[in-house]
Amino acid sequence: MEKYRKKIDKIDEQLTRLLDERMGLSFEIGKIKKEKNMPVYVPEREKEIFERLRTLPKETIRDEELEELFRQIIRISRLHGERGTR
Repeated sequence: MEKYRKKIDKIDEQLTRLLDERMGLSFEIGKIKKEKNMPVYVPEREKEIFERLRTLPKETIRDEELEELFRQIIRISRLHGERGTR
């Protein structure tokens, strides 16, 4: 069991780095949107993301579970984008 926990810890570290990078990009996109007077929230973009996620190869996670995770990631990313617009 310890072997698996160590693997999970490594994955958590990788996920944290990637999510941190994603939030930084969301902040930068928010700044660009502010300069161009564009809305932060674009429902069509979210729809594209969910459609693309469904096409990705997966072995154990179901589409509904992945969408639930990404709904939270996108919600938090949007908050970072709004910070870029202030």
